[in-house]
Amino acid sequence: MDKVDLAGLFARRPRWVTVGVALASLVTVGLADYLTGREVSLSVFYVAPIALATWFVGRRAGVFFALLSTLTWFLADDMGRPHVQPLVPYWNALVRLGFYAVMVVILAKLKVALDHERNLSREDPTTGIANPRAFFEWASREVERSRRFKRPVTLLYLDCDDFKTVNDRHGHAVGDEVLREVGQALRSAVRELDFVARVGGDEFVVLLAETDAAGARVAVRRLQDLLSGEMVRRSRSVTFSIGAATFVTGLGSVEEALREADSLMYSAKTSGKSAARFAVFGATS
Repeated sequence: MDKVDLAGLFARRPRWVTVGVALASLVTVGLADYLTGREVSLSVFYVAPIALATWFVGRRAGVFFALLSTLTWFLADDMGRPHVQPLVPYWNALVRLGFYAVMVVILAKLKVALDHERNLSREDPTTGIANPRAFFEWASREVERSRRFKRPVTLLYLDCDDFKTVNDRHGHAVGDEVLREVGQALRSAVRELDFVARVGGDEFVVLLAETDAAGARVAVRRLQDLLSGEMVRRSRSVTFSIGAATFVTGLGSVEEALREADSLMYSAKTSGKSAARFAVFGATS
């Protein structure tokens, strides 16, 4: 039996859905608290809607549900009950609110830390763009989407020609600068729905969503002009070999796309460098 990924389920849903689920669970806990009376404590169960709202919606939502949970508990369990001191229920409510508030702060900070670590694990430390792991995750989603809608996809594979010479002559620090310049230039040249990643020492990929063969040629020409201009402006003796693989009815697999684009890039490099090679896959005629 397949496991249910609750975290992924809520992460993919609109925030109002998560708020609705949290509110429904809070009402359920409050009703159960009222029906069971003071003899059975259900305070811990109020943590669930608070944690859900904090983790998947944000700190403000968590604070709101902390207040709402405290009020619900107060009305369902303590209000109107006899106490030795009339201020006791209000003190109890304040203590619970403080506990819930601390929990919200801790959860919110933990979420920020985890998101930061997750981003670092998907970011190339040299260039600041996506790394192979992030590319495979993105491309895998693109595989599913392109299969569903049968839309063309183009994968560009770029290699920096004579990059080893840069490292040998000027050192790795300058080589890293070149890689950062290439990565930033690529990212600035594509659309929001496209994806740029560094997948090797001096190798980059660009996934162009909904881009056919004609669009691929236009995109490659634009990238060549941009990259060449950037290298000339910075006095870099680097050119680029590019392989452009267009899949007419969508990607079959990420591995297949990489293999075909890499082969085209290698053909461009062995033919004299500073060139591009194109191929179309899945065409019916």
